[in-house]
Amino acid sequence: MATHGQKERLQLLAAWSRIVLGLTALGLLPLLYDGLETAWPIFAGYVAAALVGQVLIYKGIGGDTRSFLGGVVDMAAVAFLVHRVGSMGTMLVALFYFAVIVHTLVVGRRVGVGLALVATGLYGGVAFAEQAGVLPYGPNAPQWAATRPGATDALVGVALLSATLLGSAGIVGLLASRIREREAELRALAARLEALSQRDPLTQLYNRRHLMERLDAELARVRRGRPLAVVMLDLDRFKRVNDERGHQQGDEILGAIAGALRDATREVDVPGRYGGDEFLVLLPDTSAASARQVAERLAAAVREVGERFDAELPVTASVGLAFARPGDEARALIQRADQRSYEAKQAGGDRVAAEPAPAEWDPEDESRVRTRETPQRVDRRPVR
Repeated sequence: MATHGQKERLQLLAAWSRIVLGLTALGLLPLLYDGLETAWPIFAGYVAAALVGQVLIYKGIGGDTRSFLGGVVDMAAVAFLVHRVGSMGTMLVALFYFAVIVHTLVVGRRVGVGLALVATGLYGGVAFAEQAGVLPYGPNAPQWAATRPGATDALVGVALLSATLLGSAGIVGLLASRIREREAELRALAARLEALSQRDPLTQLYNRRHLMERLDAELARVRRGRPLAVVMLDLDRFKRVNDERGHQQGDEILGAIAGALRDATREVDVPGRYGGDEFLVLLPDTSAASARQVAERLAAAVREVGERFDAELPVTASVGLAFARPGDEARALIQRADQRSYEAKQAGGDRVAAEPAPAEWDPEDESRVRTRETPQRVDRRPVR
């Protein structure tokens, strides 16, 4: 279904047809129908009303009620024009169909069908009033087309217009609804595919591509004075699990570790699988002291998962911590975190190695960053 803004833009564009109709009636139709120039105040008023409608659409005032009332004005103008040139024998009756179909497509089936009923009532009123002699028939019609219809002619003409107009509105409205539903489904599918493209299929954490995109965005904030820490986790003894217990067991451990990382981080943090048995966590707006605490908590979370699978030789993590500097590029920052992770592994693993915080960072100063709280367990349903 079209969004509110799209719907308003479509209405704004479609409403120009009213102005075109009014200007045509003012300038062209008097050349075709003698005496119609005397009706210029009616058509001028219609153009003025159309311009007011454009302003209301532009300002977003009135919604469907405005659209329906504008449609009623359209139908009244068409009924007046059709009456003046001969209701039973003019091609201008097609303007009813044009107006109803445009409103149905742009606004919706309910408004379109409602206006079809209004058009039927107006046309029927004109036709039967002409047949009964209450209104003159086609006062501005050519002489050959100015014969007043009989009762049967009027009845058949009104019935035909009513059936075709309501049928057109209903069918067009149904097709428009189906198209909008299909568009909504396609937009939902596109959003789903976009979400899936950001996730690692095994762990449902963010994948490497999305991590790099987010890191670039966060580094732009670093250049504006915001702190950022990056944590690299390289699993210890994970290869042994794959070799001795099989890849299915390894996949289960990776999934459990991913869940532990989600639970140990805030909503604003960005945990992801960097590749293989390496994980990367971005910590925006986090002081150096808090970042060290988070790194230790992540190492403990991995250790807890590893002990559940194998208490004697658990999978653990060698954790590297790096702090962004204003001139950093993404790959250089990741490389520093990876180097610290390697140092932690060389020292025996299951520990954190951190680089010194930049000189402009005060590890004890939390005034520049958001308060970092121990995360609560939240329901983060992965994209499936």
